Amino acid sequence: MNKHESGYILVAVIVMVLFLTAIGLSIAALTAAQYQHTKREVYAENAQLLAEAGIEQSVQQLNTDDTFAGYGAAQQFFNNTYQGRGTFATSITNNADGNSKTIVAEGRVYRSSSDASAYITRKIKATVVGTNSTGYSVLTGPGGLILGGSANITNSQVYVSGTITMNGAAKIGTYNNPVMVTVANNACPPGNSPGPTYPQVCTSSQPITMAHSTNIYGTVCATGQTSTGPNNNIQPGNGGAGLQTGCTAPVYPQAAYDRQAHINAVTTTGSGNSNTYVCNNSPFNRSWPGNLKLTGNVSIGSSCDITVNGNVYITGNLTINGAAKLRVANSLGATRPVIVVDGTITIGGSANLIANSAGSGVELISFKSSASCSPNCTSLSGNDLKTSQGLQTITVGGAASLPGAVVNAYWSKVTLSGSGNMGAASGQTVELNGAGTIVFGTVLASGSKTWTISSYQTLY
Repeated sequence: MNKHESGYILVAVIVMVLFLTAIGLSIAALTAAQYQHTKREVYAENAQLLAEAGIEQSVQQLNTDDTFAGYGAAQQFFNNTYQGRGTFATSITNNADGNSKTIVAEGRVYRSSSDASAYITRKIKATVVGTNSTGYSVLTGPGGLILGGSANITNSQVYVSGTITMNGAAKIGTYNNPVMVTVANNACPPGNSPGPTYPQVCTSSQPITMAHSTNIYGTVCATGQTSTGPNNNIQPGNGGAGLQTGCTAPVYPQAAYDRQAHINAVTTTGSGNSNTYVCNNSPFNRSWPGNLKLTGNVSIGSSCDITVNGNVYITGNLTINGAAKLRVANSLGATRPVIVVDGTITIGGSANLIANSAGSGVELISFKSSASCSPNCTSLSGNDLKTSQGLQTITVGGAASLPGAVVNAYWSKVTLSGSGNMGAASGQTVELNGAGTIVFGTVLASGSKTWTISSYQTLY
């Protein structure tokens, strides 16, 4: 190899090194830019989550104080090396309809605790609707009321035609918000086949059975009841009168509903699995006209969002689960729409039944029974009623939210578990169980209404 050839190799090596260095610097610059972009996206996502937290916290505050106007001062949510400093602030305004409010929440993530000018922000607007008490929390037939777990009935009256059985840490009323409880003891003769005289008032038994950790706070009128429980469980609370010894509770009649008139009013008929009425594919918004009949089973799931514009009749079973929403149209005003179901009703997941701006929720009635006339029965008594009152036709579980809504197992049993809010439950038998807390009634703490989110919009 001569000297000239050695020079060429050196030049080639230098060119190659410069080329690789340029590539390396470009990759480093690209990586740095990508890192900064990713970091900014993380900050933006955290700001969105902070705004959502502001909405949730504001709704929680409204449910204890209807006059709460929002978090005017920034609320610190986190402050650390990895996330920076995160805050949220909210404002709440009353809407013209008088029963809804608008919450605007802004989340901010500061890149440095010491630099107040370097932040990323996201803003969310939500509309919340208030629902009023229905007048009662629970209304039962002779099957009575069964409570277990940490079931909690609050803020409204409890009418039980049969008996009450309480286990676990179940409660009726609270010390500061005692309620009226009437128990008629209309559950005799006992046994699985009591005969044609069933039901009639028992004369030799006490209608309320309570475990040690259960409580009733309020004024209690229970036919034949002399015991306040093994641990003095029936208490007056702040303003109640406790157990009224010698009181005879009336047998409140079932709230009658004319199923046949409901059916006769039908003007539109469709299939229960039609994409016109359920969300088989996107978009996931549907509208049910008033006086609608849906044949067969109806299943509403995923993120399906249905607006109910009037009464509905379903010939099969109704299932609402996932993150589905069933909302009452604002055009109905104070009129509560009724959905009559010939089969069973199952509500689970994080399903949400949303009242309209006037506070009107939906009423769901199952007419299924164990009698041969089901679902066309117009009256039941004797062994038919005794058997039907143990048939579970309505099931509400998971974290389903039903404030302002009423579920009614007309001839049978409604069972509620999990956790969430509900307006009222009616049935021949009502059972609450599970480890969660189901809050009955639509008045929470010091608030006069239950506030729930009806619409949600990201502003930026």
